[in-house]
Amino acid sequence: MPRLRWLMIILCFAATTINYIDRATIAIAAPFMAKELNIDPAILGIILGGFFWTYAFMQLPFGMIVDRFGVRSTYAVAVIWWSVCTALTSVVRGPLSILGLRLALGIGEAGSYPSNTKVASLWFPKTERGLAAGIFDSGARAGAAVSLPLVALLIAWLGWRLAFVATGGLG
Repeated sequence: MPRLRWLMIILCFAATTINYIDRATIAIAAPFMAKELNIDPAILGIILGGFFWTYAFMQLPFGMIVDRFGVRSTYAVAVIWWSVCTALTSVVRGPLSILGLRLALGIGEAGSYPSNTKVASLWFPKTERGLAAGIFDSGARAGAAVSLPLVALLIAWLGWRLAFVATGGLG
């Protein structure tokens, strides 16, 4: 059992890394999307900010959901939710559909940190929870660092639409 807890926190690290790759895909694809879909820079700013509205708002409810239904099922639903939202971005036709998916993505990704925190509290003694939190939280930095070259390569190779399918498939 002691070794299993390290696997659990590494899985949280991996999920957080994927979370940040999925979140960042639009930032790298945005210039291509704006050009193809004729989106004004101000509208694009609203679209990009929309993610954070639902992400911030849903943190508290997701924490309560994790406590009520358990981390395994809640995290699974969150990962599936945000992965599907990312992949569906490949079929957008204009600003409203992109905004809708960004709002939905924020809802799904809001489940990550409450779930990670629950895993750390359930699997680690108080004396090691800071280390566990440092491990899962470093997934955010890893995802941010990996996303730029990865997504840029995917866009160059597949185009921006299939880049969303590829990053959505990571989850």
